[in-house]
Amino acid sequence: MKKAYSLSIFFILLILSCNKPEDFYDELGQGSYLTLVKQNNALLNALDPASIVGQVVNSYGEPVESVNLYVSATATVDKTKWKLLKNIPFSGETTITTSNSEVATALGLTPGALAPGSVFHLYNEAVLKDGRKFGSYNTSDVDLENQAPFNAALHWAATVVCPYDASTIAGTYEVRRDDWQDWGVGEQVQVSAGAGANQVDLSQVWPNPAFGDVVNPLTLNVDPTTGVVTIPVGVTFGNYGGFMAITDPGSTGFIFSCTGQINIRVSIRGQGLNQLNLKKL
Repeated sequence: MKKAYSLSIFFILLILSCNKPEDFYDELGQGSYLTLVKQNNALLNALDPASIVGQVVNSYGEPVESVNLYVSATATVDKTKWKLLKNIPFSGETTITTSNSEVATALGLTPGALAPGSVFHLYNEAVLKDGRKFGSYNTSDVDLENQAPFNAALHWAATVVCPYDASTIAGTYEVRRDDWQDWGVGEQVQVSAGAGANQVDLSQVWPNPAFGDVVNPLTLNVDPTTGVVTIPVGVTFGNYGGFMAITDPGSTGFIFSCTGQINIRVSIRGQGLNQLNLKKL
């Protein structure tokens, strides 16, 4: 539980800004940029070198000949820190893909052994028929990429996950982080399998019996293919001396069975997102 519950006063800052016309890119004579048609899978299986992420793009502006796809271990518009993955011919709506093996090789890592939880940043560079090139490094990543109406597809990301193994979930875990403050870093907690298939029961974690009582189990639903966690909304999981802890929309997370990690962010009514990181002993 949070150590103190109190009413907070929120001040709302209204930021007024002018919207640029959608054709500003042409007006500035900047050539072309890629637009997003569809985001396909964005999760790389840590254990499978052939695992693929991808998206479908189109273009806006002058004719595009091909797309250079780059990867970086960190988000940066410094092109010198990008590693080239491949060049992809462009023909209208074009599918851009890369694999676990390609990302690992480009960054000098071991294919099929990418660390779960890692995020790799992918950059699309439009190569025009006249040889000019346009990407995040020479367009405005603030004015173009961060404004939804332009639908720019210059920077995306791949998150590394691993399949969920229900047989390994139960056991003793060490607390690495607990924003809800029921436990301190280094303390040990028990995690159990849930009542249903691919479910995890955290009722022995939140609430800590020293602070509150279980009302309903805090249950995680796990996608067995990716380890992606979803948490039902509106579950009252703890009674903290009259304060009822209830799940709200927005909870997210992963369970990495291959490394024994549970990393989730739970949205609790009136208390926002609270991160919980556990490592199996």
